Amino acid sequence: MSASARGGQGHDKHCCVPLCTGNGRLNPELSFHKIPKASEMRRAWIQAIRRDPGPLFTISEQTVVCSRHFKPSDIKWTPVRTTLKPGSVPSIFHWKADSNTRRPIVKHPIPEKRPKQEFDDERERPDETDSISMSNEDGSPPPDEMQRKIVRIEELEALLQKKDEEIRSIQQKMEIERFGIQRFSNDNSMIQFYTGFTSMAMFSAFFEYVRPTATCMNSYYYKSCDKSNQQITVSKQRSMLLIDELFMFVCRLKCGLMAQDLAVRFNCHVSTVSRKIITWANFLYFILGSMNIWSSKEQIYEKMPQSFKMFYPSTRIIIDCTEIKTERPSSLALGSKCYSTYKSSHTWKGLVGIAPHGALTFVSSLYTGCLSDVEITKLSGLIDLLEEGDSIMADKGFVLNKVLEGTGISVNTPPFLLSQGQFSKQEVEETQIIAKLRIHIERHIRRVKEYHLFDGVIPLSMTGTINQLWTVANMLTLFRGPLVKDWCK
Repeated sequence: MSASARGGQGHDKHCCVPLCTGNGRLNPELSFHKIPKASEMRRAWIQAIRRDPGPLFTISEQTVVCSRHFKPSDIKWTPVRTTLKPGSVPSIFHWKADSNTRRPIVKHPIPEKRPKQEFDDERERPDETDSISMSNEDGSPPPDEMQRKIVRIEELEALLQKKDEEIRSIQQKMEIERFGIQRFSNDNSMIQFYTGFTSMAMFSAFFEYVRPTATCMNSYYYKSCDKSNQQITVSKQRSMLLIDELFMFVCRLKCGLMAQDLAVRFNCHVSTVSRKIITWANFLYFILGSMNIWSSKEQIYEKMPQSFKMFYPSTRIIIDCTEIKTERPSSLALGSKCYSTYKSSHTWKGLVGIAPHGALTFVSSLYTGCLSDVEITKLSGLIDLLEEGDSIMADKGFVLNKVLEGTGISVNTPPFLLSQGQFSKQEVEETQIIAKLRIHIERHIRRVKEYHLFDGVIPLSMTGTINQLWTVANMLTLFRGPLVKDWCK
């Protein structure tokens, strides 16, 4: 269990227990035992000797406890060395001896007994209160006394009920003032500010949709090693209501609140906030990712606005790429891949697509900022979803003619000005029509960018979850109402 030194083998040993003078050189009869490496035993030893690891106390190979602090039954003597029996914990300390000392017994003087004659005289002497009888012959109190007691009981019951009501009122007030979804349940404007959902009813409906699987969701946890290479597992216990966990996640996504800020608001540790954000990001990524948002041709044409039916009836999807900034990687190779010449900074880049009536139908993964729009379109798998006769509406940067060659799929983009001349009247009209129709993809991207987590520079520590957060933010725009409000006309 632990190494030990006896006699001359431990000349350089010093007991680490506070105020203990155990020394291997001055006390050769003592044996010295190292603090165990197992987490449970180590914790028990540290708690027993009352020394917490820190700047003034570091546990190393030379940190030992002498045999003065162990019971004789804990020590196992052998001809070679002195060891401890398994499960032994130091238990003999000077502070325990001091605390167990009993206080001196103070004897109070006993009053002298009076002679028996005095008691007999008092018993025969008539009592002055005998004229006022406080009880009936059967020993029960008189009716007036019973009535007073009943009234007093009723008064105490009323007072107790009043105090209970005051306590409930204070608890309800504390519950309302606590930062959580309950505090803003009656204010739809604040719900939209913190969550992006248009009302409390919409947020509650979304929570009811994910709650059946969220109740059995495994919380994210990690294992790390301390200086002694001992694994430390983070607890997986749920410390707040499930609906407040979802509220904390959307606050992080919508308002871009920092983890330290959320820890203060929700009265928990920063590591708890980070763990719950990662848990909900992965959970919603799979839950919302399982929704089939790709619409069929019939559904697209049924809800297609009249302006599309007049000019581009074969349009299946409107696409565009957008970028969010990230920190510069320390690696030169990764830095060059993430650098975007368009934004002149390091970015992540993703492709999104909507149907002509405004509904989100495609979200790609995030790619490094150096990739072009055409390359991302090829890698995202969008072309595999399209059918012969479909058309794509996009910006000028999507030169997909070679990519779509032989597939029966066309692309509608504004015309290029290849010479120094001017656009013809037909080209100007075509540019204006396409710009007017594809403006809705820009409006969708603006909705996603209203999740202020993407406002600043994304730290590299979020690389493992940024793709999930980006996808969830795009999917949550589906719960904000129609993008094109007059499509049904």
